[in-house]
Amino acid sequence: MSYSNKIAELLAVASETDKVELAHFIANNVERGEHAHDSAFVRQIVAAFDMFAAPRRGERF
Repeated sequence: MSYSNKIAELLAVASETDKVELAHFIANNVERGEHAHDSAFVRQIVAAFDMFAAPRRGERF
């Protein structure tokens, strides 16, 4: 299994709090511009996690 599949599986079962914490970490450490602490930017990252996450067993995209 590829790393991206493992990441997707973990994101599929992660809590919203865990995803927000990871999004803040990414926003603060990857994006060094004006968006680093912007809550809308963090929400976009969390939404990207949700789109990337593998569907739970029995669900489809």
